[in-house]
Amino acid sequence: MSPPDISPQESRENADPEEGSGPIPVWVLVMAALLVISCVYYIVRSDAAAAPANGDSRTLSDLVQKPKSAASAGATADGTAIFAARCVACHQATGTGVPGAFPPLAGSNWVNGRDTTLIQILLHGIQGTLTVNGASYNGTMPTFGTQLSDAEIAAVLTHVRSQWGNKTGPVSAAQVATQRSASAGRSEPWHGDADLTKLP
Repeated sequence: MSPPDISPQESRENADPEEGSGPIPVWVLVMAALLVISCVYYIVRSDAAAAPANGDSRTLSDLVQKPKSAASAGATADGTAIFAARCVACHQATGTGVPGAFPPLAGSNWVNGRDTTLIQILLHGIQGTLTVNGASYNGTMPTFGTQLSDAEIAAVLTHVRSQWGNKTGPVSAAQVATQRSASAGRSEPWHGDADLTKLP
């Protein structure tokens, strides 16, 4: 039986590759052996009973979260972020509010007035008629006393009192704590001008 005829096209094709029979190079085997030996040595040498430590030498006790003190909480409260999350929807990013609905904070007689009154507004909220820069607003401002800490209220008030042309001083967490204690028995919002103008 004669071999089949090979066409000119087939004669131009390369032969099919075949699996080689050459052994793995010796240097590859040596490297693999050294790697296995070093891993075994590391495991045998490590003390499983010792306290775990991270690469930066911290122990497990260093990683346990510690409670924040009032001072450290105040240092980390971000008034800008709190305003963006809690206040901007009504008072707007520009502090101009919404005419006829939400009063402005920019140039507000309340913002630039007594810090104690402003703290009370945030602690207990407002309902009823409130006059801001000569314009009357009859809406409701929610209470933030149960939602924000003293440090957070101080931070957002400090932010508001230093933006949009307002140039009044900062508010401290201690001031907020004093006002919170002074009105601890109050369970309803302040009734606009009628209540706020009477605050000491």
